[in-house]
Amino acid sequence: MSDFQIDGYNPRPATAAKLGTIVRGRPYTERTLINWELDGKGPPVTRVGRAVTYFWPSVERWLRQQERAA
Repeated sequence: MSDFQIDGYNPRPATAAKLGTIVRGRPYTERTLINWELDGKGPPVTRVGRAVTYFWPSVERWLRQQERAA
């Protein structure tokens, strides 16, 4: 596996860790993001073959869309 990454794109483990830490103070598991994807309620995902990646600006946009009035 190459260390090459396109700016803003993160693999599922890195996205789960970063998003979970921001939202609840500890990482989510990869399985959480997989379940959200299967349920159609998670952040947008980019698939290239079997490779799964998340574009961080899209994840941030999705997170803002989750806001609800108290």
